[in-house]
Amino acid sequence: MSKTGKQSLHRFLRQLSVKEILPLEESDLVGKGHAMGVHVLRRHVSGMTGITQRDEAIKAGAEGSITVAVVGGKLVIPPDNKNLAMLAPKENARLRNELKPSNNDLIIIGFGRDMSHALAGALAAVLSLQGK
Repeated sequence: MSKTGKQSLHRFLRQLSVKEILPLEESDLVGKGHAMGVHVLRRHVSGMTGITQRDEAIKAGAEGSITVAVVGGKLVIPPDNKNLAMLAPKENARLRNELKPSNNDLIIIGFGRDMSHALAGALAAVLSLQGK
């Protein structure tokens, strides 16, 4: 990718509030397969279910996505805000240490048969947040 192309991509990702993209090999949340996490700043809204994000990830060629939100300082999975520390303690620690999310941030994890499909799904899920 050219320097101009990279600059355009970074600008676009900033407009989407993307802070970081992280490969998540051997994720406890998705079992076998490949996963990519996208840290999105301040995009959690009350009542979010993650279903729209999952559907968009699948349309983009991923096997699915998981939406993780930071609510009250805890990583939780909407819509019932199950505490990630209880569901997958190792993954909770990894996401906290590597991404350092803050309240109302989201981590969208796309998963698929390879990293490119996982990333496409995660980014499609992030795009579904626009206008909300």
